[in-house]
Amino acid sequence: MGNLSSIKKNAGFLLERKLQSYGLTWKGRSSAAQLSLLEEQPPSELQIVDLDEYQSLWHAYANHPLSKVAVTDIWYQGTEFKDSLKDINLKKFRGDNAYVWQLKSHDISSFVISALFAERSDSYGLLTRTREDGDFGAQCIRIGGRLWSRDLIDSVMEITFLSDHLPSGSLDSLRIIDVGSGYGRLLHRLADTTQNATLYGADGVALSTAICRAYIRHQDQDARVTVLSLAEVDDFTEDFDLATNVHSFSEMPLEIVVRWLDWLVERKVRYLFIVPNKPGPALIDGTVFMPQLIERGFELVGRREKFDDPLIGKLAFHQNEFYLFARR
Repeated sequence: MGNLSSIKKNAGFLLERKLQSYGLTWKGRSSAAQLSLLEEQPPSELQIVDLDEYQSLWHAYANHPLSKVAVTDIWYQGTEFKDSLKDINLKKFRGDNAYVWQLKSHDISSFVISALFAERSDSYGLLTRTREDGDFGAQCIRIGGRLWSRDLIDSVMEITFLSDHLPSGSLDSLRIIDVGSGYGRLLHRLADTTQNATLYGADGVALSTAICRAYIRHQDQDARVTVLSLAEVDDFTEDFDLATNVHSFSEMPLEIVVRWLDWLVERKVRYLFIVPNKPGPALIDGTVFMPQLIERGFELVGRREKFDDPLIGKLAFHQNEFYLFARR
């Protein structure tokens, strides 16, 4: 990534020569010398995950019918219990890992540009309702007193997209389920930025369910957010207005994607928001699952890139496409 002086020089060049020419300004301050860039957070010694709960979930998930399909899943939990999975550290589960890539293949200047673009795009005042604390290993930069992470950037862009495309003001009162909720990133941000939305999360990975429950409890949001186990998903009978799926369907076998889609149809979901790893929307192997969506009555009603300026999109980090479907 280079030393700090070279990072600042690179960031300064991009900010001064590119951002201003694209019409992006940051409260009149664009010099890299005025930025405190990558900000190291204190080492996290807090372990909030209930390991007994995780072990219980692991065994339940191992015996669930989905586990027979999930052997081809990149999140396959194996046949023997371990207190970790992939590169997830229980004390740093918000770090640069399989949940949320951060500075992988990108530099600080891309991080800065992405943060400034998110700030400019915040037309609903989301940044007055949610903030970054840097806990649990999140990689952060500080600009003008505000701490930024990819978690915060992506959440602002995603919730802004939803607010733009759903009926005006409706997001605040919808019944929402986040399928593939990971550590609870989007659930936490939705709880911060809505007042009356009823929020649920579900994930087919036992470790994710355990971490998500712990993180939501840590944020003191468990009165508003319910994180379902797979057994609770099977028994669930209530309906949803909106389902969200961010970088999750793409990392599942197609058969599991179809099972989730069928479950959402049973739950009479009205809208489905998908952020895939590859456009299409597609799985990581390139398989487009749009036909499966169409077969179940999902019609595309909104689509745009996360960084919807083509020039900024080339400079920002982790560009993706957003899709909103409505069921006929």
